[in-house]
Amino acid sequence: MSEQEFDVAVVGAGVFSCFSALLLAQEGLKIGLIYPEKTELLGSFFSSLRTCWPSLNDPPTRAEVAHGHEVALYLHEFCSKGIAYFQHSLLPLIGDNSNWISSSCLRISTKDFETDELEDAFKLGFGLKKTELKNVYLEENNSLICKNPEEFQNTIYQALQRNNVHLISSAAVKINETQSSCSIEFKNHPKINCEIAVLGNTLNISKLLPRYEKILIPMSDTLFEYHCKSNIAFPSISFRAANGHVCATFFSNHDDVYLKISGPRFLLPGAGAGIDLTNSHIDEKVFQNIEKYHSEILFGIIQNYLEIKTREELLSQLPLSLVSKKILVDCYPCDELPVVGEFGKLGRILGNTGWLATGFSAGFWAAKIIKELVLNEKSVDLHSRLQPRRLFTSFVKTK
Repeated sequence: MSEQEFDVAVVGAGVFSCFSALLLAQEGLKIGLIYPEKTELLGSFFSSLRTCWPSLNDPPTRAEVAHGHEVALYLHEFCSKGIAYFQHSLLPLIGDNSNWISSSCLRISTKDFETDELEDAFKLGFGLKKTELKNVYLEENNSLICKNPEEFQNTIYQALQRNNVHLISSAAVKINETQSSCSIEFKNHPKINCEIAVLGNTLNISKLLPRYEKILIPMSDTLFEYHCKSNIAFPSISFRAANGHVCATFFSNHDDVYLKISGPRFLLPGAGAGIDLTNSHIDEKVFQNIEKYHSEILFGIIQNYLEIKTREELLSQLPLSLVSKKILVDCYPCDELPVVGEFGKLGRILGNTGWLATGFSAGFWAAKIIKELVLNEKSVDLHSRLQPRRLFTSFVKTK
């Protein structure tokens, strides 16, 4: 069987990969989108809070210390610009606007040092507003919560088909790079050739590029989902702890009320750091402790937000019950920078290496930058310290 030829091959099934493929295909390029067999497009989206956040998950003060104010602010804006781009450009592009809820987004603290972190972030200009409560801040920008992930998945799939993106359902096992092109070998598919490869599935990048094996290590987390039926109208809310160890969304879709909580990671064995717990036996007491934390700490946030006096009254009006609990695993890069840079020695391989503390909103903005890099070899929205040095493409537009 003859080898297929593409202008750009995108490896991955998440929002970054799907929208990178879609945006490049809209420019008339021949695009291949590659994801492992038995994997669905946006499959990881279903095992998440299905939320676009307007800022970094980690406290801005962490990026401030690690990279200085300029880069920390750039990282913050990477997310805020990403969610705006998604809402005003990408959702109209695929026709999924009505499937998303705009929600107030809070940043909370449960410890004194977290309150201090939020105060520092507020003073440094990282998009926070004070509220009447010392330990609760309001993000300047709302989050976006997906009502129906199946509808979102189907809409993207149809958009990819309309734009002639070629879907290859087979695990990539090897990537080769020359000065003029790349080739990708698969587990169950003939080899393909492309001018540029874009790597989006960070958990598997180390399999394709072994030198990243010690950098891209797993990080485990939890996802608990609560549900009840109610016709009580209430405002949607999303909130995160100051240090990012807990995030949650609380919203209704018709008469279905959902509370989805990720974390707290610190209650997992080893705090989930550097280990994949998805196939491990975890003592039931761990889950009980997590559920207890939700009930005693996080339900109180919702109670206060809805101005309900007691937790008992909250559960009387909204009798939430636990319907699902999962252990998830993500990738833990060496840095929280949402870098779109050069993985390959010859500048033919691009990748998004910054999934830690960035999430979907950063993925959308990174997809926009990837498109600009492929078309122009540079992007005004990519920090000068992150611009690829050796990227050369034949797609540069000349006026």
